[in-house]
Amino acid sequence: MRATRALLVGRFGRVKQEIFGVRDLDNQAYLFRAALSELRTELTMRTRSEFAALRTASNALRREVDALNGKMKEDVGTLKHDIDMEINNRKNETRADAKVNELAIEELNHRATIKISDLRTEIEQAKWVNVSRGVLGVLGLVSLVIMTMELAPKPPKPTPVPTPTVVVERERLDLREFEDSESTS
Repeated sequence: MRATRALLVGRFGRVKQEIFGVRDLDNQAYLFRAALSELRTELTMRTRSEFAALRTASNALRREVDALNGKMKEDVGTLKHDIDMEINNRKNETRADAKVNELAIEELNHRATIKISDLRTEIEQAKWVNVSRGVLGVLGLVSLVIMTMELAPKPPKPTPVPTPTVVVERERLDLREFEDSESTS
């Protein structure tokens, strides 16, 4: 009996230890589940807070990108406007330079036309002077030739050799003259 009792006490002690071990395990399992639930909750909260922080940062970055995009569009518009103004100014300067050059060319053309007209007038005057001198020279030469011919002694006219027809005609004339003179007397 004692041996049975000792066995029972030994087994009862082991069972007690095992029961305490099962309770401890149940407690440990409960604590593990509680810790796991707490970790899950903490992880969920951390994930939500990180997601919210990321969303906030993303929204802030999006707003910043939108602001930079708007500023960039505004700067590009300003640059485009400045470039257009510069191009228009350059076009106006080029037109003004072209007008100045055109006016200078027209002035030069006008001066050249006036000088050419003056030269033509002088040439025409010289032509008229030369023509009148030439005409006067020719007239003088002709008059000199005529005067020389008039003032020069004239050679006697050669008497023509009478030809038989000329002799006959002379005789007829003489006869007529004679008849005329007789009829008037």
